[in-house]
Amino acid sequence: MKKSVSVLFASVLLTGALGIGWVSAAPSASHQSSVTLDGKSLRLEGKQVVTNNRVMVPANELAQAIGATTLYDQATNSVTVQKDTNKYRFTPGSKIATINGSPVNMDTPASLVHSVPYVPIRFLAENLGMSVGYDKAANTITLQSAKAPSLRIVSPANGEILHSDQVKVSVAAFQHHLADFREHSQVKTGEGHIHVWLDTDPADPKLAYKMINGEPAVFDKVTPGTHTLTVQLVGNDHKPISPAVKQVIHFQTMAIPGHEAALSHTVDIQSFSFKPGSLTIEAGSTVTFKNLDDVVHTVTSKDGTFDSGPINKGATYTATFNKPGVYSIYCKPHTFMTGTITVK
Repeated sequence: MKKSVSVLFASVLLTGALGIGWVSAAPSASHQSSVTLDGKSLRLEGKQVVTNNRVMVPANELAQAIGATTLYDQATNSVTVQKDTNKYRFTPGSKIATINGSPVNMDTPASLVHSVPYVPIRFLAENLGMSVGYDKAANTITLQSAKAPSLRIVSPANGEILHSDQVKVSVAAFQHHLADFREHSQVKTGEGHIHVWLDTDPADPKLAYKMINGEPAVFDKVTPGTHTLTVQLVGNDHKPISPAVKQVIHFQTMAIPGHEAALSHTVDIQSFSFKPGSLTIEAGSTVTFKNLDDVVHTVTSKDGTFDSGPINKGATYTATFNKPGVYSIYCKPHTFMTGTITVK
């Protein structure tokens, strides 16, 4: 059963020392810091908790103060904070939170204090696009809201190596209200969506994945290698907002162990025919053509995508098929030799 809870969800890593986590501890009256948001004092009723030099406060109060909502799920013992289209999910005892569906590491696990969820201020505030500071002399935690549109690529991380052929791209946008451009075609300041390019031309909006909510963009059958991910905030007209807000990162994917063989195929050229004459493969697969005849053959696509040139007896030609489609092939010297490669 799900129910709303009155809890304030915040903790701040103060001058390299104070932060937040889920702990089984009683509120500490001796370390109560004042909290300001955009220069104004926040009146928070819940007591702060300091454990392991980390400040924690109940979740719902802070969420309400910054215009977010909270939902506590008793079945999964987790609390979700949502602001605009960004969702943050915490589970007591776990150092892994999720932001818009992608896991993110925390330095201290969340926990319950007298059955009330507590979570880190710095972690939450910074992942809401805020800046966090601490005035030691005044014992004051300062939160400053973002004034201009910005974004953060939550997943994948720059330089990350993924042992998968599926890439889940999660993005958090701030001060940029996400709207479905199919229903909201009029250009409005502060409103639009997100363009995501994976290994495609970021100058072409037609090639972009259009992200209109906080759900991740999922790319399947991504070939092993180094990849370029470009993310940009755009208006309802698909044009970049001004000033431009764009991030570019690079990451790698590696073949799944045991899956390499499924991505490698062989076609024999024998007795003036392709064997097999019809082959269905996954995107990213390679096909090696081996000439077993005594004469020279070629492997040429009818649409001009590739041409092996002359393949002598015993020689091979390897082609990689990244783009789904049906490729019709033939031999230039012997045009009656035909075949098809279907890429899914």
